Amino acid sequence: MKRALLTGVGTLLFPALALAQGTASAPSSNADARLDPDAPPRDVHLIDDAEPPTPLLPRAGDLLGSHVLLGAAVGPAWSLGKLGSSVAAERGLGTGFAARADAGFGISRSASIGLWGGFVGYTDGDACDSCAGRALVVGPFARYHLSQGLRFDPWLMLGVAYRQLSFEQAPGGRQKFSGMEWLHLELGADYYVLSGLGFGPYGALSLSTYGSRPSGAGDATVSTELSVGLRFLLDIPGR
Repeated sequence: MKRALLTGVGTLLFPALALAQGTASAPSSNADARLDPDAPPRDVHLIDDAEPPTPLLPRAGDLLGSHVLLGAAVGPAWSLGKLGSSVAAERGLGTGFAARADAGFGISRSASIGLWGGFVGYTDGDACDSCAGRALVVGPFARYHLSQGLRFDPWLMLGVAYRQLSFEQAPGGRQKFSGMEWLHLELGADYYVLSGLGFGPYGALSLSTYGSRPSGAGDATVSTELSVGLRFLLDIPGR
């Protein structure tokens, strides 16, 4: 009888003891949370909304390095200023027709180097009826290409050259000038119609000083020439 009574009392008291223990442990958790000021409330769930890192894109393929570039261009040219301190260019040289060629080799994905040369035939100047003016130029160049992997390829070319110029002048006969074209600057663009074939416009500025000139030409000075035209390109092995 006594044993049955103790069993019943224990059954009644056990839930109350469990509830008391759970209540006593709760302040401990809250106390731990108060120790960390950055800890979120127990009933709040945090979501990581950080953006994923941007994937790395591979560089475009090298479409210039180790390529052979052959170009040919035609267009009008105008000689300005003076050939010497006593000879104005317009006296012996009219509007010219320029034809030139260049051969380059790609040394990186955006640069090429090579040789260029050209011929210019001039119409009559102001002081002659049959001047037969002509000029020959040849020299090295470096070209920088502004785009990579596009059909439209703008570029900037910088070069120097040896320049020889002559024209007829009565009664003095043929007047010959030669010297350095110490700045040859071109700006152009190629449009690739096929993998290895392109064409596009160009414009050029040339500054020259003739160290060798006729005795009556006066002192050395800077001669300027402008030209524009159309250039055709052969790219080997192509894009």
